Amino acid sequence: MKNLLSLGRTPDARFDLSAAIGSTLLRQIVSSSLYFVALWITTRQLGPHDNGLLATALLLPQTLYAVLNLGLAPSHVYHMSSGLGSPAAMRRMNWRLALALWGLAALGLGLTGEAVTGRYLPGTAKSTALYASILFPMMLLAAWTVALIQGARDYPSYNKTALIQPLSFCAGVVALGAAQAVSVVSVLGCHILSQAALWLAGELRVRRYTPAAGAPALKPGKAVAFGLRAHLSNVITFLNYRVALYLVSFLLDPASAGQYALSVQLAEVLWLIASAASVVVFPESAAHNSTPAALQAMVGRIARSVFRITLLVGLLAGLLSLVAIPWVFGRAYAGSVLPFIILLPGIITWSYMNIVANSLAGMGCQRVNILGALLSLALNGIGCLLAIPVLGMQGAALASSVAFTATAGYTVCMYRRIMAARIAQAGARRQAEPGIEGSAG
Repeated sequence: MKNLLSLGRTPDARFDLSAAIGSTLLRQIVSSSLYFVALWITTRQLGPHDNGLLATALLLPQTLYAVLNLGLAPSHVYHMSSGLGSPAAMRRMNWRLALALWGLAALGLGLTGEAVTGRYLPGTAKSTALYASILFPMMLLAAWTVALIQGARDYPSYNKTALIQPLSFCAGVVALGAAQAVSVVSVLGCHILSQAALWLAGELRVRRYTPAAGAPALKPGKAVAFGLRAHLSNVITFLNYRVALYLVSFLLDPASAGQYALSVQLAEVLWLIASAASVVVFPESAAHNSTPAALQAMVGRIARSVFRITLLVGLLAGLLSLVAIPWVFGRAYAGSVLPFIILLPGIITWSYMNIVANSLAGMGCQRVNILGALLSLALNGIGCLLAIPVLGMQGAALASSVAFTATAGYTVCMYRRIMAARIAQAGARRQAEPGIEGSAG
């Protein structure tokens, strides 16, 4: 257990990895606890049918965000951790782009007919879709602003700021529950207000940052050009995460979508550890791209520890789910148990890959992540189309688990090949430097 928790320091010895990741994990646990309270209230008061409608309505802003965020968050992290660009200029860029993208999305929705909306978002009225679209710019501004804090490698401030959103969301849902006012529209309002709160809190923090001495002004075109290289991978990955839920909603019924949505939400809680570690791995990989051997050693320690802990927690969660899910969320959600258990192998394997993929992103190796995401999406989509008509929700979970596992194997193999080549190149450069051979003699 000591080896799992002792991760050493970053290559520049600036941060204790265990402390940085541990504080981030603590924040993730608190956030998840708050989300769990909110999830418990909404699922019990909405029931499977309306919970499915809520999950479907949320697909709109989530999909808009996934498709149109331009990869600006990873771009901000990269440029901030590399000491490039002005935080003030990046904030102004955030405002302009978020407003422009929301304007385009709202215009498109306004021109869409009620029948088209109901076809692609089953059970969602056009007015509800327009209301849900307000969440889209709030998500953009919140994510882009908080990314500047992460890129500054200011992990304590990052974690404190990131707590604002789940705290605000949970408080809003608790208030709705106490007033017996939980509905699809009111919960959407809590999502919107909580993202706005996160954005404003991030703005207050980022305003204190000053650009590094001699750093060139980062132009919007350059920031977006870098971000788009990461964006394609993120879009495909998002679609991969949600394709099974959408196909369950499309091929089955809202009640099945509500049960499967709960399975996915609970399974993704296991990614807390990997997510916490990735908050540190991405900017540290960008900051230490020039020392591949030390970087690989750091990433390897983190990935192994994340996998082992996730495996232990996953086994325990699988056993407890048989009793806990129906007891906590009600017998109407008993159908969520088996899909949750089937998802676990893929979720656990994906946790290891998530660390490796974020290191690749920090090094600018987006091609591997894009190909891996395409592989996962193809396997997941085809698998769901074949399995859902036969096995229902369990088929969707099986397709996702297989896709996640196969993608993890591919990404890890490619990462090892890339790092071996980079370490060899770094060694050759050291040998070629003047004075190295003479000193060795």
